[in-house]
Amino acid sequence: MGYRSPGRPPEARLDLLRLTTTVVLIAALGTVSLPAFAHVEVEVDGVKRAWVGPLTAADVLAQGWYASSAGDLVDRNGEMVARGRGATPELSRDGVRLALDAPLRDGDIITSATGADVAESEIVTEVPDPITIRYVGDGPLQALEQPGAVGVRRQVIGAASVRVFADEVIEPAHAMVIRRHGINGGRKVVALTFDDGPWPGQTDAILRELAAEDVQATFFMIGSQVRRQPDLVRRVRDAGHAIGNHTQAHARLDIAPAPVVRNEVTGAQQAIQEVAGVKPRWFRPPGGRTSAVVNKEVARFDMRTVMWTVDPQDWRQPPTSRIITDVLAGVRPGAVVLLHDGGGERATTIAALGPLIRELKKRGYTFVTLDELP
Repeated sequence: MGYRSPGRPPEARLDLLRLTTTVVLIAALGTVSLPAFAHVEVEVDGVKRAWVGPLTAADVLAQGWYASSAGDLVDRNGEMVARGRGATPELSRDGVRLALDAPLRDGDIITSATGADVAESEIVTEVPDPITIRYVGDGPLQALEQPGAVGVRRQVIGAASVRVFADEVIEPAHAMVIRRHGINGGRKVVALTFDDGPWPGQTDAILRELAAEDVQATFFMIGSQVRRQPDLVRRVRDAGHAIGNHTQAHARLDIAPAPVVRNEVTGAQQAIQEVAGVKPRWFRPPGGRTSAVVNKEVARFDMRTVMWTVDPQDWRQPPTSRIITDVLAGVRPGAVVLLHDGGGERATTIAALGPLIRELKKRGYTFVTLDELP
């Protein structure tokens, strides 16, 4: 029997040798096959940056490896619209500007510069040329004489700035004509008007004062209040007073869009007709603020607009004596006096009414409702 030294069998030693040879060979081949740009180091604006794989100028920008800022978004006149929304910073190597796809080499020194400004895009559009209002004559009573017509303007507008750079009239608008006049005849008459009602406790108190003096007036009612106080509305009607339209919710109409104006005028008109059974002939815009849209909507109901000639600003709740003094100082033949029965506390207005009427009667004035006018 021969002697065999202890250890791995020959087959195991052969497998280990093959494995070791394979690992060395793979490592050697891998080292030879790796490209020279596998690891790139560059300096950008004084800061060292490392990158594995091919590196381009676009990669530097995408990584934010720069100290300069982007350009601005500007309008056609060069005025800034938005900071930093222009072109990305520009990169240079050895003073030569780099294209985005320019490959970078190990050891490159890159500098950045602020990006170029970019002009915003522009929109060419056509917009309405609004109707202007031309008033003819003088007086608190107003009637639509010519409705006017909307024109067309062509505008060039900055898409981001919304600045208008060109504005050209394509089709001119035609003015709306409103004829103003006073109470006809120059008679020594006064029209007392009350806004913002009906108001419980106040409208009925005013009705009592008017009844005691045998005087009729005109009440400009708010549609929502009409719905809340139907009995007061019918009392005003049954006492022989005129009822006018003062909008549905006392909205400011001169800046309201057309649908809001229509709802305000229509809502009050319907409420008054349904509750009182009368069709208002007169309209008073809250605060006296009106527009071409308002005038057209009022004319749609065959109403006329009425303002006033005397305003003691009783809504500010001045003393009773002040209301009386201001009204008497302002009244002339054909005066339209603005007072309030709603919208707040009106105790001083109620207290002033009797003495005011009696003094005007002494001066030879008689009282009319607006419905009595032609």
